[in-house]
Amino acid sequence: MTRWQRYWFADGGRTALAIVRIAVALAVLLTLARLDNPVSTGDLAGAHTLYRPIGIWMLLGHHAPPDAVVTLLWIVAWISTAAMLAGAASRASTAVSFVSAVALASLSFAASKAWSHQYNVVFLAQLALLGARCGDTLSVDALVRHLRKLPPIDRARAYQWSLRLVQLAVALMFVGAVFHKLLHGHFTLRWALSDNLRHHLLVKYDLAGLERPPVVDWLLADSLRYRGAALLNMISQAAPLAAVLFPARPLVRAAAGMFFVIETVALGLVVDLWNPHWLPLVAVFIDWDALIGRVTKRGVSYPVAPTPYHPPLAPRIFITCFLVYELLTAFVPTVDQRLNTYPFSAFPMFATIRVRPPYDRHMPYGIAGVWFEVKTTDRPMDLPTQRWFDHTNRSIVTVRDPVDLEKRMRAILAQAQKRYWDYGVKSMRLWLAIYEVPAYPAPPTFERHAIAIMGELADDGTFHSYLGKRHGNPGGAGSTLELPARPGGWDKAQMIYYDDDDPTLHELGAPIVGNTVDVSHVSDGNPLHFVVVVGSTPWLVTSYAPWVRW
Repeated sequence: MTRWQRYWFADGGRTALAIVRIAVALAVLLTLARLDNPVSTGDLAGAHTLYRPIGIWMLLGHHAPPDAVVTLLWIVAWISTAAMLAGAASRASTAVSFVSAVALASLSFAASKAWSHQYNVVFLAQLALLGARCGDTLSVDALVRHLRKLPPIDRARAYQWSLRLVQLAVALMFVGAVFHKLLHGHFTLRWALSDNLRHHLLVKYDLAGLERPPVVDWLLADSLRYRGAALLNMISQAAPLAAVLFPARPLVRAAAGMFFVIETVALGLVVDLWNPHWLPLVAVFIDWDALIGRVTKRGVSYPVAPTPYHPPLAPRIFITCFLVYELLTAFVPTVDQRLNTYPFSAFPMFATIRVRPPYDRHMPYGIAGVWFEVKTTDRPMDLPTQRWFDHTNRSIVTVRDPVDLEKRMRAILAQAQKRYWDYGVKSMRLWLAIYEVPAYPAPPTFERHAIAIMGELADDGTFHSYLGKRHGNPGGAGSTLELPARPGGWDKAQMIYYDDDDPTLHELGAPIVGNTVDVSHVSDGNPLHFVVVVGSTPWLVTSYAPWVRW
């Protein structure tokens, strides 16, 4: 065999694969329990007006599934995953569990502009188990064979390929996160050795109006602390790669598993992303054969493979296809959301560089967000309710299609009228705002600068927006902005822009000709926000930001 084939089709792994089956099934059960709540399966999942098919649902058209189908999926998912855990019809139950559970997880993001990543690693691990001989021991299947007085199954070189594929799928989550942090920092340690983590934490807590945990206050008190924590974060996320490279080294794999647990817990402590359903996956980093041999003080014997040994074709095809697609979606920026093949995903995990140059100095920092100017008839809006508008619906900041924006704003207004009925919410304006925090060591307080209206729902229910189109990238030859048609034209309107999420206004210096504006001379700034001023009111036309999906 080639070295590549020896890696995947090594001896042993029968008991280890059964233990990993149990661990993955437990992770799926915890994921289903987390999905089965009003936050995941409530109004958003059932909002047919915002529905878009994700992952497996792309095969079934653009209409949301009936409630009866979703209910049936829940029944099938719970039963099949329990069967997988017990090892009853192991291969079939694993496949049925994967299809039903991943369909439910996909549906939970069907009303969102993009899907999040809290469940993907569990389903990628389960997908890597498809076709595995994971029920040959420690299973109902094995017990049935024993009761029928049939010999136990132990195939030569039939188990390690599944174990190592699951381990790779799990390890690539954090390894991919390190890659994207290096990529966004132009392959420097800029992500760690700057004020980047400070600003990520301030966006996470202060901008959202959330109370900081004590550990975050401690980190933010000193630049050495948050920079050191950022560097340790990158080290711990890179560590699982060692288990992939050294699969025959039990201590190396165990150390990689320890870092996997540390990083999972640290994400909860520092950025309040608690994912306990990931923790059972640490089982893939343990060499169970070596551990059992050490505990029992007996060597582990393996069935002898025929000579010469030829690995079966089906697993080789599955390994190749899984690897190619997993690496493509994990490492090529933004391709995961564009292909939309959930659960295959990149895991950027706060990879964005939230620092203004020069990166080795303490500088103010600004970030684009939204501000809902809400009109009520019964009483003024209080702070917690305003935070619901601005923070819960913050992903709308990326919408640049006026039709999509109208649908989403109407859905938000309807939800607000239902949720906060006693306010008498009547209409609202959605502003693009830049929130700016002063440089360290100044007290971190965000100041809001509302720069342009994205859209407006008036009292009479009509929708207004001047979102347009961008042709070419600003700074490129012939690049232009196309404004929408407007009664009376654009003769008296003025074009301005903002760059680098800095609230300083810049004159565009180019006239509106018809409904077109030349932007070939605007080459600096990431992002760029282009605004048209009608009378004295600024309206957003479009934005441009490499590395960001608008």
